Amino acid sequence: MTTTDLTDTAAIRITRDDLKWWLERIHELDWVFAVTYAQGAPHEYVNAGRTPGFTHEDSVRAARVIRTFGQPAKFFNSTRIYLEDGRGWKYWDMADTDVTVSNIINRGRVEHVYGVQNAPHTASGVESGYDAVATDWDRALGATADERTELTELIGSLGRFTNRRVLDIGCGTGLALDLGITESVRYVGVDPSQGMLNTLVMKYPHLAGVHAMTYGQALERRVLGGTKFDLVLALGGSASYLTDQDLDDIDRHAAGPVVLSVFGDGENAAVQDLAAVETSRARGRFSSHAASRGGFTSTVGRFDLAVLRAPSR
Repeated sequence: MTTTDLTDTAAIRITRDDLKWWLERIHELDWVFAVTYAQGAPHEYVNAGRTPGFTHEDSVRAARVIRTFGQPAKFFNSTRIYLEDGRGWKYWDMADTDVTVSNIINRGRVEHVYGVQNAPHTASGVESGYDAVATDWDRALGATADERTELTELIGSLGRFTNRRVLDIGCGTGLALDLGITESVRYVGVDPSQGMLNTLVMKYPHLAGVHAMTYGQALERRVLGGTKFDLVLALGGSASYLTDQDLDDIDRHAAGPVVLSVFGDGENAAVQDLAAVETSRARGRFSSHAASRGGFTSTVGRFDLAVLRAPSR
């Protein structure tokens, strides 16, 4: 498994080389049929420490591959991420939100369905730089403790949104839900990174909506319908990716305040996918938009924030 310093903290990256490793490794393992599930959920498994040549490190690496390149589906009442190998098998791990405790990898036939299937769709069809670090984002690259505290205080000063509808643009792994800003059943996330959305769904299986696309695509495809949200967010620098048109159309789905975040001066995305000139232009667009809306700006850790007043009705 490779690691790369994306910020001051080494973040574990999962790439297509890891995917290739797993798709070859599966043919070398001794898969055991799960006898106790023979009737209701037939599948096979390998167990770290019991399966010859399969270590805990192998299991964790495999689980990260599955969660990066797979898709959410239900295993009866639980939500898992399933990876299909193109040969009729699908694979999933048995850890919950902490992938590092993975010791068992299951596989079943793709035609086998385990309960009602109502999990969100996370595949955007676009490879994102965030995919590679998604399974380690919260530990290594997410908001710091100080940033979380400041964000909670700032958003709390705008009102109480626990029981209100929230739209999160560039939602990633769900920082807004981690902060307790609203409930998952009132939360709609938009993000083009399949890996990040998979992490979000593993943490919060019951979401009001997940849209695997950019905000511009969400507007073009009208996936949000005519819904107005009580709070619109673009945290963690996500507003740096919004176009002028996206910003102009931000009110289309806002019935309350809008909180936009861009990378601060000298900062960049953890995956380094924005040029310095792009982050600079984003800050300029952001400041102009805030001023035109009578809002205010603030700095939280690595990010500049603009808080826009609720649009006039």
